[in-house]
Amino acid sequence: MYLFPGIGLGALLCGSRIISDGMLQAAAECLAAYMTEEQVLDGVIYPSTSRIRDITKEVAAAVVKEAIEEDLAEGYREMDARELQKLPPPPSQINRGASAANN
Repeated sequence: MYLFPGIGLGALLCGSRIISDGMLQAAAECLAAYMTEEQVLDGVIYPSTSRIRDITKEVAAAVVKEAIEEDLAEGYREMDARELQKLPPPPSQINRGASAANN
């Protein structure tokens, strides 16, 4: 519900011809980051569907980032892989990094 659209979008945007294990793991970890400990303890498996569009975009961004790190990104339309590497990280990754640094 969340992973497959994000994986497909990410692979399309970065031009990767394959979906690696690392890209799948990055997608799963991104999705898991949206779950609170309380939700997990309550047996909730996925975040609320009211957030599906935002989370799918973040999953796609995580897939693109991993594809770049694995040198699988070939680019999209007029943007080659070098230009993809220059893109800033998505806001959620900046916020997660800041909160991790504060803990």
